[in-house]
Amino acid sequence: MRYRKLDKWDAPETSVNLLFFAQLLDELFFDFSLDTYKPSAMNSSLLCEEALEVIEEIEKGNIKRPNLQHVLDELCENLERDPVTKELLSINLKQINSVLKNPKEADTEKKIIVELILRQIYLKKYKKKNEELLTQVINSDKTDFRSIRTLTRSYATTLVNLGYSFEYISEVTQKFFHYDKNRIAGNAAVEDFLNIFSGKPHEFTIIFKFSDTVKHYKKSFDSFKIELLDDLNGIKANLSKHNFNKSSGQTFACLKEIKARDVVSAKNKAEELLEILSTIFSLFHHKEQINWLSDCLIINHTDNSVERSRNKTNAMHKCEDQKLIRASKNANDFLSEFGLEPNSFNVFTRSAELHSLALNSDSKENQMLNLWIALESIIPASNDDKTSNIEHIINSVTPFLNLMYYQRLVSRFTSDLYNWNKKETRNILKGISGENSSIKVAKLLALKSYEPQRKVLIAAFKDFHLLSDRFNYLCYVYSSPKNMLDGLTSHKLRVGWQIRRIYRARNLIVHSGNTPSYTEMLIENIHDYLDAVMNRIIQLGSKTGKIISIEQAFKYTTIMNSMLIQTLSVKGATFDGESIDKLFGEI
Repeated sequence: MRYRKLDKWDAPETSVNLLFFAQLLDELFFDFSLDTYKPSAMNSSLLCEEALEVIEEIEKGNIKRPNLQHVLDELCENLERDPVTKELLSINLKQINSVLKNPKEADTEKKIIVELILRQIYLKKYKKKNEELLTQVINSDKTDFRSIRTLTRSYATTLVNLGYSFEYISEVTQKFFHYDKNRIAGNAAVEDFLNIFSGKPHEFTIIFKFSDTVKHYKKSFDSFKIELLDDLNGIKANLSKHNFNKSSGQTFACLKEIKARDVVSAKNKAEELLEILSTIFSLFHHKEQINWLSDCLIINHTDNSVERSRNKTNAMHKCEDQKLIRASKNANDFLSEFGLEPNSFNVFTRSAELHSLALNSDSKENQMLNLWIALESIIPASNDDKTSNIEHIINSVTPFLNLMYYQRLVSRFTSDLYNWNKKETRNILKGISGENSSIKVAKLLALKSYEPQRKVLIAAFKDFHLLSDRFNYLCYVYSSPKNMLDGLTSHKLRVGWQIRRIYRARNLIVHSGNTPSYTEMLIENIHDYLDAVMNRIIQLGSKTGKIISIEQAFKYTTIMNSMLIQTLSVKGATFDGESIDKLFGEI
């Protein structure tokens, strides 16, 4: 979360709703935001499409029937709380639930209901209503951050699944609200912003540089409408600004008629086609694959503009990372103190190897498959024949993710506070006991005795409305164990749905050759899940010495998570300084 100056805003004090919208979008599309704060993979419209796809794959035998009910349960919950679908649907939710939630109802009946729903909320229609509601709530005289947040998140998901790239949306957001020459006069500017995403896909030509050896495959390139060129004299565009020259031993490859929403998406589509060619060629020539330089020219035929490509952040790199000095220290500690018995150590290192393969791959499909195998292989085998494999994976992983969920949010919030105003944050935390700043912030959030400091901090946020809203949310969570328990219960349900979605996407890639449009978001999720498990095993198996096997790590974490839930479930319980210390302690 980053605060950006408001030099181009004429009246930020009367444009609170739009400013919150801008700050929220900025965080949603920042590469290194926590996955909790990034766009969801699905909205109600997309869940309908997913449900129909699952039914189709069940009929083909690629997916097992029990998977369908979980998708339908998620769809029903989304329909109940989605303000966009409430405006669009003419079918009563009670009637929808009576069919979709009924385990005895035939799949054919459920399919018909989902088809009827989708007819009313298909993605382009959903987008239009989403924009109308956003415009209304942002132009309202009232401040309703909750509604703006809900509508903005669903809109972000919609844009990504319509084909807009994260990079493009992020760049447009920052330029429009902070860096371009246009002025922001007030909340009504939201209409100008939303209009940016109202056009049809553009047609692009992409020009890459290849080794001359690809000329041996000219016939194959021709069949994919890829033209190999010795020079760019025949290209009808002004390329003079870009100095895009090839060296000896290179040739140009020109991919035409690429339909995409923006330049980044256009390049991605072109490279996906080249990846297919490269894979096919490798079947016939194992020692050397065709390669191309990432640097390329992208010609937009809608406005005849030409751009030089920019490097895209690999989905595997969109995560929290340690600074080099700390990373090297932790690696040294790990290798010198890690105490797993040989068999567990071999399992751990094999999972780490698969994690490394995913890191070094640019292919979404390879990343997804390697991460899934890495996660599945590190989980101990189930001793319950009645539990399905996917159910066992969910039950095994969830304790790792739940145990430190809110502590992780507080740690990130603490970093956001220091990035915003280090001096103010230090003054607020002065006098609050705790081993580190995160524990001090948690006590600031939770304890009644720090109400004066909370009021001072809220006043200091001024026009950083996103940080203020995050603070209020965490204050609510930490105001009582019951609120935290409710949040963890909801988080567990969402994680279960997402792991199932990752599993289905993996099956689609393997069995159907289809890669869902939201795969990149799923890669970030499964990467985060795998890191949480592996980091926890490292923690327990090195300095603390609490476990010597992976089986013990999973059992210990499950027990500690159960103890946390039990503690939070005590009727009438409240947080005090000691309980906050325990929450952030060695668990």
